[in-house]
Amino acid sequence: NTAILKAKQVVYARVNKTVAKKSLAIFTPSNYVKDDVVNYTHIKPDKVTVTYESADKIKDKPEIVTALKNKRFIMYIGRPLPNKNLQGLIEAFSIIKTNDPDLVLVLAGKKDILYSKIEEDVKTKAIDNIVFTGFVSEGQLRWLYENCQAYVFPSVSEGFGLPGLEAMVHGAPVVSSNFTCLPEVYGQAVEYFDPMDVEDMASAIKRVINNETLRKKLITAGYKQAAKYSWERMTKQTLQVYKTILDE
Repeated sequence: NTAILKAKQVVYARVNKTVAKKSLAIFTPSNYVKDDVVNYTHIKPDKVTVTYESADKIKDKPEIVTALKNKRFIMYIGRPLPNKNLQGLIEAFSIIKTNDPDLVLVLAGKKDILYSKIEEDVKTKAIDNIVFTGFVSEGQLRWLYENCQAYVFPSVSEGFGLPGLEAMVHGAPVVSSNFTCLPEVYGQAVEYFDPMDVEDMASAIKRVINNETLRKKLITAGYKQAAKYSWERMTKQTLQVYKTILDE
């Protein structure tokens, strides 16, 4: 219940602050998270090291998702947590398909109770052309990235935003929320929107899927942006912090 949830949040907050102050070093996936940690715990900024994540190209061969063969679609993959703002994406899609009735919205990811609730809501509201794929294989995910009109990331809160970067690696033009760390990670390689404004989200998506010149520009920019990140660099940064602490 609500009382238990609030009690857990209080305990969690205290534990976080205590751990942050006692830790010799802290790693965060973005400067946005670093600033958040510093402001929340009041620790010294030089105690926190930003180690950006990276995205890898899927090695499995593309495997067609039969239900989407020969269809134009935009997509999202991931868990349907509240911060991911899938309800906002669905509302924006409803606006778009008024003038683009053949477009399909693909929501990919293992079906759980949250996805089931969203799917039931979509059925109740009689919104068609939304495909809930459930779990997809690596090959199917690669095919989705490579064949979508756009990858849409409507999240209102992220620490890094790996899915959008993974989409870029596979040549998908990305349309993204401009909240939290996303502009820091994606730079100028995506088309941004205000995730709390479904009209703005719909407009950004339409600009990309209806303008082939813009799509190609974003695809090229996406490849370049994704190439800036490296797991090897992240590993070396992490190892260097460990060595520094051990030498002290």
